[in-house]
Amino acid sequence: MNTTNLLLGTTSLLLVVGFALSFGNFTQNRESDTEKEEVAELRAKLEKMNAEDRAFELARLRSASTPPSYTTTPITPPPVVTPEPEPEPAPISADMQAIIESQQEKIDALESEKADLALEKADLALENTTLEKENEEIFEEKKENQDEQRMAAFRVKNALTMGTVTSADKSNALVIFTPAQSSSFQSGRVLAVRRNTGIIGRIVIDRLDDSGEYVATMRPHGYSPDGYPDIQPGDTIIIDLEG
Repeated sequence: MNTTNLLLGTTSLLLVVGFALSFGNFTQNRESDTEKEEVAELRAKLEKMNAEDRAFELARLRSASTPPSYTTTPITPPPVVTPEPEPEPAPISADMQAIIESQQEKIDALESEKADLALEKADLALENTTLEKENEEIFEEKKENQDEQRMAAFRVKNALTMGTVTSADKSNALVIFTPAQSSSFQSGRVLAVRRNTGIIGRIVIDRLDDSGEYVATMRPHGYSPDGYPDIQPGDTIIIDLEG
């Protein structure tokens, strides 16, 4: 229960009491002078209480319509703490200084050795790289030569047969061969002699003999002591692929 309701209840109670007293005195002996004064005093009190109630209610209404005010408390900054100065290091003795210098010399020597090892490692890596590159070049060159040899052997093996050696005289560098069917050669023509898949020598046509065979002269080369190829009967005559 708030103050306003309490005051209103008190006022109503006084009014009821005053009315009851007035009515009781009126029914008995009418109003006397003393009773009139009491009624007048009671009415004055009631009017005063009503006036105070109205003033209190008006003040309450005004305070309800006015927004509350807030007081900002200032923030006090923390105190500044000044750090204490660090103590100065104690001086190093001569013996300790000598130990430090000795250790530093060892460290410098190790660092120098480490740098030398790094250079040696770099040189070794460079040498390995160069060697690998040379090996690769040699391998590629060898592979190319092998490929060329295989191709040459393939061409020799598949070259068209132009004749067959019937006799050969290495001491006189003389070769006689029977030509293949429909084969004819001019004097001075160079032909190759094949055995299996390789060329063992070359010959130069001298003439066509009356027997229908060709007489040719061996061309010298540096693969034998006497300078002439070891041509044997049964070797095959083909076109000189390098001619």
